[in-house]
Amino acid sequence: MHGKVYDYAFNIRDLRRVIAVAEHRSLRQAALALEVDQGTLTRSIQALEHALRIPLFERMRTGARLTAAGVVFTKIAASVLDGMDEAMLHLRLRHNGVVGRLRLGVQLSFAQGLVANLFERYQAAYPDVDLQIMDGPRERLLRDVLASRLDAAIVIAGEGWTAQAVPLGSERVLAAIARDHPLAARAAVTWPGLSDCLLTLPHRGAGMELRKLALLHGILPERIMFHDAAIDRLLALARHGDKILLITEGTTGIRMDGVVFRPVMDISGPTIFDLALCWRDGESDPVLARFIELARYHHEDGASFPGAGAGAGAGAGAGAGDV
Repeated sequence: MHGKVYDYAFNIRDLRRVIAVAEHRSLRQAALALEVDQGTLTRSIQALEHALRIPLFERMRTGARLTAAGVVFTKIAASVLDGMDEAMLHLRLRHNGVVGRLRLGVQLSFAQGLVANLFERYQAAYPDVDLQIMDGPRERLLRDVLASRLDAAIVIAGEGWTAQAVPLGSERVLAAIARDHPLAARAAVTWPGLSDCLLTLPHRGAGMELRKLALLHGILPERIMFHDAAIDRLLALARHGDKILLITEGTTGIRMDGVVFRPVMDISGPTIFDLALCWRDGESDPVLARFIELARYHHEDGASFPGAGAGAGAGAGAGAGDV
């Protein structure tokens, strides 16, 4: 329950003047420090005392001394001014995108690599921004962006998005294979080489895009299985048995004994996904603007995985190492 709201006939400047007189114990010295006329300062203090109906100072020939009520008032005034200064600083920082909240959807695992490096740079540059991450499939994350439940989303680039976007680079598609599986002896695997294997896909994240990719390259639907489980559980499944898990390259930061990662090759080279940062039209949030600016610089700086090219299926054939 709120108490009565009073209409005070004084302002922040009056509070600063009271504190100055209290500190200097002299109207003349306070006026010099504030660079105002002594008469103006005197009238300001008198008007404040009249508004409060409380004397704040005892006037003496040697200066001005706080009354008991004045001591209490100056403590409150100092607290108010500190709060105002802090609030104004926060507003300026918020306006400049230095503090605030950033809600980002991320479709792919970012245990290491392109997205992880972007986040590391951003958090180093803007440590006071509350970075909140939500994962999910591409369509849901983009819906959440349009509905303002997210500020932006990092997703696999594709059709169906007509608002704002900036490219981030590419990640390769990899096969997570048990170390004792026959395909583990190869530096890379091909889609035809996977055609007789049972493929496991994550239901979350890039699962649907990986399925479309597999079907496009001739993998039969009955050889593709979805699991609604965290990626570390799926890596554990790949370690025990003949199932092969398809992942994106950022997942390789999750270490699992007995599992090796091999790039999946098509006729042009490594199979890759292009990534994009997407946000709403007309967005003016300065915190998001800073992130977009850094994302553009990050992309122009060539922050992508070795072997990832500029388009689907392009790039050199560098292989992923064992884990």
